Formats: sequence, C-alpha cells, structure tokens
Amino acid sequence: MSFQQSQQQQPSQSLQQSQAAPAYFQALLDRGQKRANTNDEPQLQLGLQDIARKVRNLGNGFTDARAHYLLSASGVNTSEALRDLEELAGPRSTIPPPNEPVAAGVKETLAREHESDFQQMVDSHIKRAHAEFDQMIEERLHGVDWDAHRQRIYEHFGLKRPQTQDGANVIGGASANPGTSTFGRSSRRGRISTASRSTYGIPGMSKSVIGSVGPRDLKTSVFNDVADRLPADGFRPAPNDSMLRKKQDKFADRVKDLNIARLQEKVYPLLTRFAEVEAEPSHDDTSMLVNAFKALVHITGEDATKENVSEPGVVRARQYAKGYLDDAGGAENVLVRKRIIDGSRTFLEKLFYSQVRTTVARNPTEAHTGGTPSALNVVKGYVRVRAVRKELGSDMDALQQIGDDYCWAVMFYLLRSGLFDEASVYLAENRDAFRSIDSHFVKYLEHFTASPDHRLPPTTQTSISNAYSMLSRLAPQGAIDPYKLMCYKVLGRCELGRRTLENITNDMMDWLWLQFALAREFSRVDEMAHEAYGLDNVQESIEEVGNRYFQPGTEIANAAATFFFMQILAGKFEKAVADLYPHNYVSAVHFAIGLDFYGLLRVSDISNSDDLLTLTTRAQHQIAFGSMIGLYTRDFRTANVTAAVDYITLICLNADLQPKNLGKAQRELCHQALTEVVLETREFSQLIGDIRADGMRIKGAIELRLKLIGLGNEREYLRQITLVAARIAEEQGRTTDAALLYHMCDDYDKVYQVINEAVSLALITELGEQPARLQPLKPRNTDDHNNQEPNQEQASLSLTQNEDPIQLAKDIMQLYKSDGMYLNKISRKYSDACEVLLQLAAARKELENGRWSQVVDSVTASDVIPTEAAGNISAIRSKSQAFDLMPTTVARTIGHVMVWTVIALSNQVTRLKNQEYETPAINEAISRCVQSAKDVMVFAGLIRYKLPGRVWETLARAGQDLGAY
Repeated sequence: MSFQQSQQQQPSQSLQQSQAAPAYFQALLDRGQKRANTNDEPQLQLGLQDIARKVRNLGNGFTDARAHYLLSASGVNTSEALRDLEELAGPRSTIPPPNEPVAAGVKETLAREHESDFQQMVDSHIKRAHAEFDQMIEERLHGVDWDAHRQRIYEHFGLKRPQTQDGANVIGGASANPGTSTFGRSSRRGRISTASRSTYGIPGMSKSVIGSVGPRDLKTSVFNDVADRLPADGFRPAPNDSMLRKKQDKFADRVKDLNIARLQEKVYPLLTRFAEVEAEPSHDDTSMLVNAFKALVHITGEDATKENVSEPGVVRARQYAKGYLDDAGGAENVLVRKRIIDGSRTFLEKLFYSQVRTTVARNPTEAHTGGTPSALNVVKGYVRVRAVRKELGSDMDALQQIGDDYCWAVMFYLLRSGLFDEASVYLAENRDAFRSIDSHFVKYLEHFTASPDHRLPPTTQTSISNAYSMLSRLAPQGAIDPYKLMCYKVLGRCELGRRTLENITNDMMDWLWLQFALAREFSRVDEMAHEAYGLDNVQESIEEVGNRYFQPGTEIANAAATFFFMQILAGKFEKAVADLYPHNYVSAVHFAIGLDFYGLLRVSDISNSDDLLTLTTRAQHQIAFGSMIGLYTRDFRTANVTAAVDYITLICLNADLQPKNLGKAQRELCHQALTEVVLETREFSQLIGDIRADGMRIKGAIELRLKLIGLGNEREYLRQITLVAARIAEEQGRTTDAALLYHMCDDYDKVYQVINEAVSLALITELGEQPARLQPLKPRNTDDHNNQEPNQEQASLSLTQNEDPIQLAKDIMQLYKSDGMYLNKISRKYSDACEVLLQLAAARKELENGRWSQVVDSVTASDVIPTEAAGNISAIRSKSQAFDLMPTTVARTIGHVMVWTVIALSNQVTRLKNQEYETPAINEAISRCVQSAKDVMVFAGLIRYKLPGRVWETLARAGQDLGAY
C-alpha cells in the first residue's frame, strides 16, 4: 500500500469512530440507569457544571432557619438557650501558650515599659471619664421624666392621642399612681403636680409660665383663644409708646406698694390706685375703663381712707373668695351676688348724679338753683334744664306739674340718682299735692325707702302691681305721665318682661341702671315665679346686647371698652377680662389683679389648656391668671426684674383655694414662675441674694417676699432655686454667678471646685498672654429700696464682683478661713487644692516679673514637683507616683509649672554666671540650680507620656540650654 492510500484510509476510519462514540456512551448510560440501586452511591443525574457548583458549595455550609422558626413559634428563646448552654460548657481558655523568654536589650525594655505606662495612662483616663460621665448623668438627668418626653413625642407625630386628665388630677397634684410610669416601670420620682413642670432643665418642669421674650417691637401670644383674635400674623405691637410705658411703670409702682402694704399688714386701696393710673392722659379713650374700676370699688366696698386692718368696715384681701367661688349657691354666694347688684346700681346712680351736677353747673340760668343748692334742688334744676332743651320726652303735655316743677320727672330722677331720702323729703313737702294726684304713691315710697332691700310688703306689692297694670293698660294712650309709670316700675318691680324706659329720653347708662334697679337676688321659696329676676338674668340680657351690638366690625366707638364695662357691672369678670385682653392687655391684666386680690376671679391651672378662658366642670368661666401675669412681665422683666417678681408673687394670692390641692397647684405655679425669672434674667444677686466682704448675707427680692409666696421654710426653697441656677451658671462657664449661687445654698465644696477650675484654666494660659477675665456679677440695684433691708441700701461689696479669678479665689479663701463655721463644712482636699493653685499663681506672677529665685521658692512651697530632691531617685519616683493622686485642676498645671521652673533656674544660673566675682557660694548656688533642673527633668521623664508633647519639647530645650543633661 502506498503512502497516499494510507493517508486516505486514516481519515475515513477516524470519521467512523467519531460517529460510533455517541452511541457507545449512550448505551453505557442506558445500561447504568437500568441497573438496580443496590448501594448508596449517588446516580449521575447532573451535568459537569452542576457537579462543579455542588463541589464548591460543599465547603460553604449554610444555616437552615426552619428549626429556629419552629422553636420560636413554640415560645423557646433560642438566643438565651444558646447562652445558657455555653455557660454550662464552661469558658474556653483564651490564654495563649507561654512564649519563651527572649533576652532583650535596654531599648526593647524601655519600649515595653513605655507601652505599659502609656496603656495604663489611657486606661486610667478612660475609667475616670466613664466615672465623671456617669456622675454627670446621675446629677443632671436624675429627675427627668422620660415617660413624659416619650408621650409628647408620640403625641407630636400622631402615634398616640393626647392624654386627658380630670380636674382633680390636673390641678390637684399627685396622680392615682405616682410611682408607676406609662410603660409599667417604676419611675424614680412620683409626679407631685402638673403645676411643678417647667423648663430650663428643672426636673419635672415641661411648660413655661412666663413665656419667652419675642422679637423686638413685637409680642406673641401663647393663648390659643387670644391668638384667634389677633392680626393674621399673630403679633401685636409691643409697648414702645412712651405714654404706655409710663403707664406700665406707674402700674408697677402700685403693685410694689401693694406688696409693701401686705408685708406690713396694712390696707391698700388697690382698685382706687389703679383707677387713678387709668385716668391719666392717653391716646385712647379710657373713660369706660376708669368707670369699670370705680364700679368695682363700689362692688367691693373698698375705702381709700382706711389704712389699718383693725379698723371697722375694712375690706381685706381675698374677702369674697369663698362666697364668689361657691358654685353650690350657698348663703355667702348669695351675699356676693347681692353686692354685685347693689354695687353696680349704686355706681350708676352716683355717676348719673355727677353728670346732673355738671349739667346744672354749666347751665345756671336754666337751672335756676341759686347759690349752693341742695341735692333736691340740683335735681329740680336738672329737670328744668332738660325741659328747656325739650329733652324730657316727646309729649310734654302729658307731664304733670306741681307748681313750676314736673313732679314725676323730679321723682324719677331722684330715684335715678339714688337719692331716696331726698325723694321722701320732696314727697313730704308736697304731700297734699301728691295725695290729690295719686293717693297711694305716698305709701309705696314710704315702704320702699324703709326696707334695706327695697322690698315691699306682699299687700303693698300686690297693690302697686295692680295699679301699674291699670295705668299702663286701661288709661287712654298718651294720657299718663311716662315718668309716673317708670316710678311705679322701679318701686314695685312691675312688668319685669319689659325692662326699657318707654317714652323717656335715655341712653345706655339709663338702660343699665334699670336692669340693676329691677334685679334682686331671691329665694325660690319666698319669690314668685313672675317676680324672679336676678343677676343671672342681667348677665343674659347684657350678653344678648353684646352679641347684637358689640361684635367684631361694629361701628360703635370704643366698643371693646364699653362692652367690658357692661360685663364688669354684671359680674361676668372672667369673660370681661378675656374679651378685653386682645385689645388692651395692660388694662386687662390689672383688672384681673384687682379682681383676684379681693377674691372675685375664678382662676385655672396652666396645665388644663392653652386658652386664656376655659370652663370648669360646672360650666363656669375660669381664666389662666398665672400665665397671664407671667406673660405680662415680658415687657419689662429684663429692665426691672424686681417689678416682675412683685407681679409674679400675686399668683400666690390663690394659694387659699379649696380643696387644698387647688391652692397648692397655684402656689407651685408661682414658685415655678419665680424660678424661670431667675434663670432667664440671671439677676442672681438681685433676686436670690448677695454676700458682703465679711461674709454677711444680703437678702434678695424673693427672700424678702417669702411671706407673700406662701413659704415658711425659706432655706429649702432658696436652696432648690439656687442649686438649679448654680448648675446652669457652671455649665455656661459663668464662674462668678456659680460661686455666688453655690455659696448661697451652703455648698462650699462646690464653690471651691468652681474657683479652682477657673484658676487652673488661668494658670495654663501661655506665658505672655493675658488670662481670660471673669464676667463680674451684675451689681445690685440700690435704687430699689423695697429690695433692701435697713442699713443695707449701699451697694454690696460682693466677693463675686471681681474679674480676676486669682483674686476671687483669694477672697473666697480668706472668707472661709476667717470663720470656723465654713471650715467645718469644707472638704480638706478642695481647700488644699485652692491653696496650691494660689501658690502656683504667685510663682507665675514672679516669673512674669523676672524674679527667678522667688519663682523657685513658690514652686517649692507648693510641693508639686521635686525641686529639692538633690538627686534622690526615690524621692523623685515618689513624687511621680503622687502625680496620679493630684486633683485634676492641679494636675493639668504640672507641665506648665515644670516649664516655669526650668526657665527660672536657667535664668538664675545665667544671672549668677554673669556676676563680677566668682565665689564658692555662687558656684554652689549654680550647682544647686543645675541639680534642681536635672531632678525636674527626671521627674518629667517619669510622667512624660502624661504630659502634652509641646511641654516636653519646651522642657527638653530649656534643660539642654541649662546643661541639665
């Protein structure tokens, strides 16, 4: 066979083999599948890629979570079970096998020592930081109510509904279970009262009483119901008008005088003094406001001529509170309601009579009264003037006359003026004429004036009612004198369904007088149904008039003040103040003060609502008096903080409320407001007190008014308020304030801690730089004599009025060392630290003045570094070990003190070497200086890793220049 034939035959054989291979392998595969599964070997069911993936995954085990889910569904905590099993198994040994000791040289030994010292230093600092942080958390957040914070967050984001509490819990203080929190855990402190919540980091306080000062020239309102009646932007002009500011100052003076009188237990005519301030010239028409104050004077019976509480008829503070706040309608409540009716009517009568006298004085010719007329002749003259002006009525022919006088008009205006005795005199002078005109009227008037309540006997009441009915219905139209009908209506309270002055020229004041002339507080047993018309009915009538004529947008001039006056007359005091507040908040606040002083105001707690005016459970109006007073002080408490305290003490007028938990809530509200004022204004010396150079305490404004804020234990409250303020001052770095406040609450250790910190920071200031000066305490206001005790009106020589921290520390230490009382209450470690710092301060001062030997002497006296070790390594090492025990305030200065010492020693050596003659004494002094420098350098090396790097570099450079190494 040739080579070519063999080449052709080989390809054909290979082709045949390639075509037969698949069939062969397929046959093997079929044969294997048909074999019985007699062993556990897996069948070949996967491709090569699948087999490779399986092999890769064999090493990567995974956790089947089905068992975990099954156990969890059965209530088994697998994590805790695993930990328990591991504890039973015992801890695994993590001790590495011991390494064979390796002989190391000096370099390796020093490196290990360095690493060990550095690690110990880091661990000690971390441990100390943990301890200080835990202590800070314990002090600052011990009383924080986290459950309340969590609840507010939930409410803010709508995750929970706002909590609602009944009146007893809201105002009354403790809840049903004060020791249990919202989430079932026991809280650290029970919540004493919702009124005790506040801000400024004070535990338990969550809502401010005094509010925050708004932007310049604008004041915001936090009352929701008041904000709705303010302009769209929610702001109102601040009192920038000079006349309004003067008015506020005068009101503040009256409040201060009131508190002085209360402290001296004297009578003060508050409403009369407020009326005088309101009557002063103003851009607005304040006549109605003045009338409102005068009406309250008549309602309360205030007498400005009386000064002593022991005088008969004196109206005391809170005299009407019990009766006014009696919602059950008891006897005292009826008496108060009678006072409101009689006082309002009496005021309207006196106001009208003053107008009558003015009209007669201006028209003497028409009045024709002569020289000094009596009250009866004045009224006669007034009727003549009105007759000349054709103002007596539309039909003058219907008016009856006796002589030249219109008799029924004179009689009516005598009644209108409240001149009942003069009316009897006029009737007696014309008895025969009146008997001929009306034979029964004489009897009616006699019975009316004889009764203190102007109540007619039943038979007389029936007679006058029948007579009035006959006159008004059976008489020809226009044939009856309208003034006669009105006299009958007033004397007999006839036809109470029609309370208007018909056919008589009248104004709003006449209509108001008629309402009160007809009103009478009655007993449902003694009074007939058709004769029932009391204070409630008067209030309904005035409210109806207000809804009709005094709504927003009315064209009536001075509508707000006019309707306010009407509401005051009707005894709707809370509603009146709330309606006036958006228009004239200054007057509204002082009306509220006057009403509350006599107990004629129903007050609410600020935790009830964010509204100024709310309702009690018996649908009685109540006003947020505490918040209103606190917000009012925003206008001036920065400039006159003592005046703000005077106002806020008035909140405690309501401390007598019953039950006791209501009064307690108001007292706590007052205390909270005072605390907020102290923390906001930072007038600590003015409000809390001051100390003189001899350690004598000077009482602050709050302590002088403890009697007015319901406190018998003055030290407890002052310690509470000062301690909070002191912590805040310390946090803000205001050393003088913090030192004073801690001293005022007798925490003398904290005083030392504060001043030691300040001195320490001053000492570590770089050489050549001026240490930071302290912010001196605000001087006391010596112009405020009400805030000074006798013999203390001069400005105090306060120890904290010092800008130099070192001088402050000296003064404090001198004060405490001069009295054994202080020494017994001070820990030795704090006073010793202060003494060491003062010695170091003296050393720095000597260094700056170039007195090198004195620097070394002062440092040696402080005994903080080994300047006299004389090369004794044991003494130096002992001093380095004492370094860890030093107070932080001293330890942070050691690096700088070593720099000062080496610099002083170097300069001292240079000075000695430059002496003209070289003597053995000089050489010995130079040797001692060099040796001291060497000792300091060795000491620095031992604590090298506890010092800042820059300090070590400075020491090394100075020691090298000196030749210490």
